[in-house]
Amino acid sequence: MAAATLQAPQPGRVVQVQSKDGPPSEIRQTQDPLKNQLDQAVALIRANNPFDALPIFDKVIAAEESRNRDEKRLIVSARSMMEAILYAGMDASTKKATVVLDGTWSEAYFIKGFALVDQNRAEEAKAYFDKAINLAPMNAQFLAERGEWYKNRKDWAYAYKDFESAASAAAFAPDAGKSSEQRRAWRGMAYARTEQGKLDEARQLLQKCLKLDSTDDKCQHELEYVNGLPAKSN
Repeated sequence: MAAATLQAPQPGRVVQVQSKDGPPSEIRQTQDPLKNQLDQAVALIRANNPFDALPIFDKVIAAEESRNRDEKRLIVSARSMMEAILYAGMDASTKKATVVLDGTWSEAYFIKGFALVDQNRAEEAKAYFDKAINLAPMNAQFLAERGEWYKNRKDWAYAYKDFESAASAAAFAPDAGKSSEQRRAWRGMAYARTEQGKLDEARQLLQKCLKLDSTDDKCQHELEYVNGLPAKSN
C-alpha cells in the first residue's frame, strides 16, 4: 500500500482557489520530511512489521495535528487534484474557507488503523479509520475499508452505507485506481445485500462490476455464489 500524494502543487507551496460564491481556499502539500517518514512506515507494514511502524505514524500524526491545531478554516485531505478541487469548492455552500492538504495526514491515520488490525487491535483501529474519513470524506478507499470493518462485525446496515458512499466517491479517485475502487465498493454493497437476503439487488451490483471489468474474478465468483442461493419467500 503506497501513501497517496497530490501531484500538484509542489511540496510546501500554497495555491489560492477562489470559488464563485465563497471565500478563498488553499490547496497545499506537506513538506517532504513527513512524506518520507510516512513512506518509511508503509515499507515496514509491507514487511509485516507493524510494531515498528506505529511510532512513525504517531510522529507524522503529531506533527500534522500540531501544525494545524490553531487553524480556524475547514481542513480536508485529498490524494488527487480532482478531489482537492472538489473540496476547495465546498466553501461555496458552507461559506467557510477550506484548507486542502495532500494525503499525508489522512493516510497516516488510515494506515495506522491497518497496523492496529495487524496487531489484532481492530477495535482500536476503527477510531483511526474515522479520523481519516473526517479529513477525507470523499476517499473511496477509506470508506470501503471502514465498510469492511463493519462487515466483519456483521453490521450490514452500516457496512452497506459506507460501501455506498465509497461507490459515489470512486468517481474522484485517481485514474489508476478508479475502476478497482468502484468495483470494490459495489462488491461490498452486494455482500451486505446478500446477507440481508436482498439477492436481486446483490446480482445487479455484481453485474455492474462485471460490466465495468469482465475479468474481475472476485465479482464473477460472488455472482455465481449469489445465483446459487435459493430465493427467499415473502
